[in-house]
Amino acid sequence: MNAGEVLNTPGYYYAIAYAMSGLVIAGSNEKKLRGWKLGVVSCVQFALLLLFMTWTHGVGEALFLPAMVVIIGLMYGYIYICNCFTVREAGFFCVKAFINGEFAASLCWQFFYYIHELTECRFVWQWVIMAVVYLVLFGLLFLIERYLKKDIEELNVTQRELLVVVIIAAAVFGMSNLSYLDQNGLFSGRFAMDIFIIRTLVDLSGMAVLYAYHIQVKEIQLRLEKDALRNIMEMQYKNYQLSRESIDVVNQKYHDLKHQINLLRSQADTGKTKEYLDKMEHEIKVYETQNKTGNQILDAVLTNKSMVCQKREIELKVIMEGQSLLFMDDMDISALFGNMLDNAIESVSRQKEKEKRLIWLYVSKEKQFVRIRTENYCDEKIQFRNGMPVTNKKDKRLHGYGMKSICAIVEKYGGSTVAGQRDNWFELKILIPVSGKKA
Repeated sequence: MNAGEVLNTPGYYYAIAYAMSGLVIAGSNEKKLRGWKLGVVSCVQFALLLLFMTWTHGVGEALFLPAMVVIIGLMYGYIYICNCFTVREAGFFCVKAFINGEFAASLCWQFFYYIHELTECRFVWQWVIMAVVYLVLFGLLFLIERYLKKDIEELNVTQRELLVVVIIAAAVFGMSNLSYLDQNGLFSGRFAMDIFIIRTLVDLSGMAVLYAYHIQVKEIQLRLEKDALRNIMEMQYKNYQLSRESIDVVNQKYHDLKHQINLLRSQADTGKTKEYLDKMEHEIKVYETQNKTGNQILDAVLTNKSMVCQKREIELKVIMEGQSLLFMDDMDISALFGNMLDNAIESVSRQKEKEKRLIWLYVSKEKQFVRIRTENYCDEKIQFRNGMPVTNKKDKRLHGYGMKSICAIVEKYGGSTVAGQRDNWFELKILIPVSGKKA
């Protein structure tokens, strides 16, 4: 094997590496395609990569970069079709898959070349070496990708973050292939194995940098989510406190008004006046019985949200055993029901017909569990991921925290949350064990 052979790694090495690298991304993230559909698309992508790279093997310098653009385009299309990614997220993971494939092919061919030089092994061994190297490497990468998915549903990639990974990948690819373009350059290797070692090590360094940046992006996003959830809980609790103070003032006024009515009744001369005072007293009693759930926090939250619903001409119906929630912290109760009702109110507010602006809220205790359920009319098609609705807002980093706050509170007490849509009705169901200890 001469120097020219080692410099021109067979195209099928890269085709297999790119295909497996894309499959690792597709298999470790939320999928659009599953089962036989994913298998068919994967086979088609591999066939296209194999045919194109075999056809362009040994292509001249002028066509090298255009050929790489086509290859990256095939990888991007595969990742975007197979996974629930946005355009930016697909680009982010495509860059990682491309560099992973570059490193895998380079490392595998270098192993074979080194062993061949020592033992003059037959070419059949290249398939054995390829199987071992690819299975071990891509198996490790799959485990790493799955680990990076922990604690986070999706990686919301910004334009800046996508630009960073593209620049990193371009620099890595350029440096790893510099010796192939000019062996007499300042940073080029002059011998075949030197050139190959440079490429392998540069690709490895690029992988490390990309994964380190992925971890950094994830940590930043988690930190932002935690801060946002804490701010939401504090805001809901402050709203509860303000509502509680307002309700106390109103209750005091109503209490005073009852005494005034009694005084006026004793001085009333006509039956018509007494009838009017009786009507006023009845309305006061109706107010006193409203939103009396047995839980002062819920009373305040429901009173506040009821006024919002009244202003927006929304009908809020409540069936509740408020005492079943006494084991929960005040802040958790205010945040949980505040966010649940805020989401429902926002949804039904978009309904043009008044009769469709309806919200149901149920809270009941069954044995050792508390069941909480909201229902509201919603004729919009909602997308769900892992049993929870996905926000349709463009900037996902600034939206969807109400639902995340709900899930975080429920999980804190060892409960579970699931959402669904049936016959134009959105349902949010929560089940919390009464004996559940706070995490």
